[in-house]
Amino acid sequence: MSSRTGLDRLVVATVPRDVVIVNGPEAELYLQGQISADVAALEPGESALSFLLEPRGRIEALFVISRTGPDTFVADAEPGFGEEMTTSLARFKLRTKAEFSPQQWTMHAVRGPQAASEPTTRAAATGPADAPEHVVRPTLWPHASGYDMLVSPSGVVSQTGSAQQIPTDEFEALRMAYGLPAMGSEIQPGDIPNETGLVERAASFTKGCYRGQELVERIDSRTGGRRSVCRLRAGVPLAPGDELHDGAGTAVATVLSAAALDDAVVGFALARRDAAEGAFTSAAQPVELADLF
Repeated sequence: MSSRTGLDRLVVATVPRDVVIVNGPEAELYLQGQISADVAALEPGESALSFLLEPRGRIEALFVISRTGPDTFVADAEPGFGEEMTTSLARFKLRTKAEFSPQQWTMHAVRGPQAASEPTTRAAATGPADAPEHVVRPTLWPHASGYDMLVSPSGVVSQTGSAQQIPTDEFEALRMAYGLPAMGSEIQPGDIPNETGLVERAASFTKGCYRGQELVERIDSRTGGRRSVCRLRAGVPLAPGDELHDGAGTAVATVLSAAALDDAVVGFALARRDAAEGAFTSAAQPVELADLF
């Protein structure tokens, strides 16, 4: 994909996040069998992308799991998914010594040049291990430097250095150009995890059994999925639901999201695995397609 644009300065966006705090002496063991990430491999202060799957393997949520202490984890997702995640996680708990607390936090997402050297990265720290008030982690965006600072309603917001505040819509456009597909936008409940383009980053193939694992591994061992979410870039307006075609006029992708960013349109599409790196709109305008990573 041609060079990206729109992130030539240090910026910060303030966005809401649904959070589920998981705490208890058996929290690690329980989460290890419920979500796709290898939580046992996380040290305090580390984070990972993860799926929460139905027993049959379809997606319930995509989120980030952060370990804040030996027995405490913070899972954060897009707004609207926290309560359902809490209910789902608690469904199989039985007598397990783990508690689940849904909350609404705020995320200060810093992106851009020199983000790693900003003082906030070192200054903002978690609170008590069993009642965290902050989580600071490097961004999971594959094409941008930066970090995320999640703050609870009772937490203290540290300064974000010299970062320029930007509105949510601009941050969303940057996410489409530099970041990852999001739950509720490009990824929906009931989707197949192998078609998100994120399985290699969000699911462990070595940790052992977890809920929904059978479908993930069966598809991975056969085809890897017939379709996959990919990144797009175009010079013409696009909208969710637009079909993209190859040179012969065969539909090869469907636009999932799109936004204007400087002189380009960026977004995500669900494309056939055998689609080329380029496609065309119904008006024969070219669209670049590229893998997420």
